[in-house]
Amino acid sequence: MRSFVVYPDRRVGWSVLREGDSDPLHFEDREAAIGYARCLATANRPSTLKVETAYGQVESGLLFDRDGGVRPLGSRGA
Repeated sequence: MRSFVVYPDRRVGWSVLREGDSDPLHFEDREAAIGYARCLATANRPSTLKVETAYGQVESGLLFDRDGGVRPLGSRGA
């Protein structure tokens, strides 16, 4: 399962990283980063998308399953 993480960049803006990669993609605003990561997660099912705080805590997360469903991480069946 592939995992994508959106988090605040240390300098400015937001980053999107596929776990295991070393080079994140950078975005000026949070919604653009989340939207792009959501597209990546949808195209790479099964996958997860996590949005983290500046402290590395998971603020929200989604599971994109093989059957086309999307549900919050931690929900029944996730």
